[in-house]
Amino acid sequence: MQMGMHTDTERCVRAVRSKDARFDGWFFTAVLTTGIYCRPSCPVVPPKPENMVFHPSAAACQQAGFRACKRCRPDTSPGSPEWNQRADLVARAMRLIADGVVDREGVPGLAARLGYSTRQVERQLFAELGAGPLALARAQFGE
Repeated sequence: MQMGMHTDTERCVRAVRSKDARFDGWFFTAVLTTGIYCRPSCPVVPPKPENMVFHPSAAACQQAGFRACKRCRPDTSPGSPEWNQRADLVARAMRLIADGVVDREGVPGLAARLGYSTRQVERQLFAELGAGPLALARAQFGE
């Protein structure tokens, strides 16, 4: 992917509609009707294409007068403590799922081991991987 991806509107719209986390950090979506900007992978319902404008960075969105989405936290970029904490939670969850924790203790058991609420764990896994802990456990063990 080349620099300036935010100028390829069609591609950006497709990434936002499919909530594709691979594009996080490549561009940010600012929503004209709400004044909020998001990551491409934001879990909220995508806005209409005509209400989306794309920027190369969170700073560019802020300079244009948009504020960060509270759900996807686009202001926490890769490498920041918030981002590392989120990535670490997902990595730890995946290791525990691979060890069969969900099969033995259910999703609440997984959440308890991670030190987060069930809802937080489900939300983070959905945001990063597009699936919840139960679906990930089932996919892993081919059920």
